[in-house]
Amino acid sequence: MQSSDSEADDDELEQLEQLTIPYSPNLATQWSTASRLSSQLSPSISSMHTRLLGEVVDANGSPFVPPIDTLPPEILIHILRQLSDTVDLYSCLLVSHKWCECSVELLWLKPHFSRPDTLFNLLHVLENQDTTFAYASFIRRLNFSSVSRELDDTRFAVLAACTRLERLTLNGCERLTDEALIAVLSCTSSLVALDLTNVCDVTDRTIAVLAATSPRLQGVNLEGCKKITDEGILALARNCPCLRRIKLCELEEVTSVSISELVSKCPPLIEIDLTQCSSITDLAARDIWKNSLQLRELRLGQCFRITDQGFPVTPRLAQLPTNAVAIAQGMENNLSHVRYQSFPPLLISQPLVHLRQLDLMNLNITDDAVDGIIVNAPKIRNLVLAKCTALTDKAVKSICNLGKHLHCLHLGHAAAITDESIILLAKSCPRLRYVDLACKSRGQRAGFRHIRQP
Repeated sequence: MQSSDSEADDDELEQLEQLTIPYSPNLATQWSTASRLSSQLSPSISSMHTRLLGEVVDANGSPFVPPIDTLPPEILIHILRQLSDTVDLYSCLLVSHKWCECSVELLWLKPHFSRPDTLFNLLHVLENQDTTFAYASFIRRLNFSSVSRELDDTRFAVLAACTRLERLTLNGCERLTDEALIAVLSCTSSLVALDLTNVCDVTDRTIAVLAATSPRLQGVNLEGCKKITDEGILALARNCPCLRRIKLCELEEVTSVSISELVSKCPPLIEIDLTQCSSITDLAARDIWKNSLQLRELRLGQCFRITDQGFPVTPRLAQLPTNAVAIAQGMENNLSHVRYQSFPPLLISQPLVHLRQLDLMNLNITDDAVDGIIVNAPKIRNLVLAKCTALTDKAVKSICNLGKHLHCLHLGHAAAITDESIILLAKSCPRLRYVDLACKSRGQRAGFRHIRQP
């Protein structure tokens, strides 16, 4: 049987556990006063807190202060940041005023939406003006991919209060339009990454606002945003010099004009994805090779207007006149019917030694283009040449020069490649993990057994 004092203490502890400090993730930059939290406590809980602390004294008879409470806030935050479980972080929030202020922003850093009701609860908190903390200012990262169907313009507009957003993922949020996007993006000057994949109604208006308000932007994914044209890409090129990654898949209105401007104004680019950008020509490809010397990933798959002249050449071809290069390439590969633009042989100032992934699927290129690529990008790991039907054993022999650097190779539907070159490839590239030779005959696939040999 518990005493009346013990029962009173239990009631007070239960009341303390029921305090409604909203759940979330982040990291503190502004410190509030203790009175802000003290005002949330009932008199009975405050008196209990004082009584409990007063019962613990040090050797001098002074109230005992735990050593961790003497730590500067910055160090305590660094310790709390090591907690990976948000449940543990939430428990830390309930320890004391100081711990609450150090953990609340960590807890609100990147809210996770597993269900629609989680999203609705977050929006309700952000709309509430009478809260202990300014929770919207704590949010740095938001990913709405799992609740994309529930996010419309009205709900998304609430996020305009999140002025310190750094990363925003809106993959598949098809109900969003320019009006809501502009309202939010115009308030986020710290944005470094934005994913608008398949947000079909976004136009150049949104991209112009993004470029004007986010000069620190480093990554943008516009895959499937088919209403975007050169105007939006030019805005990014002129206002976002720190851009490092850009994905423009399926943007048929984007031409070589904006891509050439982009690579010349944004030298830090390490990833460019132009898959199925049907308006891209040799001009853009050449400018990528000349300007993006830090490039790690380049995808030009199904850019049907790109030919051999979009790639750097070997020293042998560099000595030939422009017309002779085109004629030599066409005759050697039985492609004399192909029309070549009058570009001189492309010589770049230095090889792209950082390039690791190159996707040229379904391009109209020949063995000479592959030879020039290998010479000027000697450390490629993943090379996609599927459906490049003009390639022969000569291209595979050039690829063999990648040696230990090559891990994955896609050569599906390249019918002219024989078993002899595949055997040479297996012997030359000891770290080769994957080879795609789809649509090869049984005789051509015989070279596979050599890939398994040490």
